[in-house]
Amino acid sequence: MNKILIIGAGQLGSRHLQGALQSALPLNITVVDPSIDSLNIAQLRAEQVSIENVKSTVQYSQSLPKAESFDVCIIATSAPVRAKVTANLLAENKVRYIIFEKVLFQALREYTEVAALLEQHNVTAWVNCPRRLYPSYQQIKELLNPNEVLAMKVSGSGWGMACNSIHFIDLFSYLCNEANLQATENNLDTQLLESKRVGFYELTGKAKFMLGQHSLELECTTADEVAIQVSLSSDSNTISIDEITGTIITANVSAEQQFKHQVKYQSELTGLNIDEILNTNTSSLTPFNESCQLHTPMIELYLEHINNVLNKNLLTCPIT
Repeated sequence: MNKILIIGAGQLGSRHLQGALQSALPLNITVVDPSIDSLNIAQLRAEQVSIENVKSTVQYSQSLPKAESFDVCIIATSAPVRAKVTANLLAENKVRYIIFEKVLFQALREYTEVAALLEQHNVTAWVNCPRRLYPSYQQIKELLNPNEVLAMKVSGSGWGMACNSIHFIDLFSYLCNEANLQATENNLDTQLLESKRVGFYELTGKAKFMLGQHSLELECTTADEVAIQVSLSSDSNTISIDEITGTIITANVSAEQQFKHQVKYQSELTGLNIDEILNTNTSSLTPFNESCQLHTPMIELYLEHINNVLNKNLLTCPIT
């Protein structure tokens, strides 16, 4: 029986649980969260889906296990406690593979500290930025010439720039096959928006990044409506994706075509991720070290901006 641990039973954690129950493999799943209310909600959501393998089981706990071995652990806590939870987990247990949620960590030092912990305990890890698993983005990647310079722009409003930038930075990395990100321009608005979570902030304005010669611009306005447009351009292709209406238009020298943007929800993906890891010892998700290369320039840029606006010297970036 494959042992799975899900730490964090909130919005994402409960969806990971639903997805894990879609695994074709027999799983012994343990869900951990200090909040009994969160565990109850996770249990309710688990009961809303059919279990793919009738031998799979789920148990719930308010505390981390001790002296146990797990094949796959999904760490779906909030960013402020993720590094500490990882350290506590590995101090007491043996884990083969970890899938981290994002934003990975708020403090820059935690990226190197957790990387060292994973190496010390011989853990292979990935970060859950799932757009690279969407069929439509995989199809788009096939259309792009890897030898051409790519310019990508994400624009719109209400898409949660602070907490969701990493999704598009990761997508950019996936399409370019590079991970050495550099932040090049900060035109973020000087007004910070208070997040739904107390003590966290959202950002609006523009930020620019580079991967080698490839460029990425992120823009989010203060309009209330949620709008997300992704545009890609190279010498031979122009591609426009509207993530809200679900339309993709591609154009090159010979033809223009339109097709549907296919979104995969977490409850559809986690079981596939677990199966891939257990069957192949690898994953199509972003390798941990690559994701750290993508996270840290973004965290540096956003932390510096927030400190300047607040006139503080925070060491942790208050986004999640």
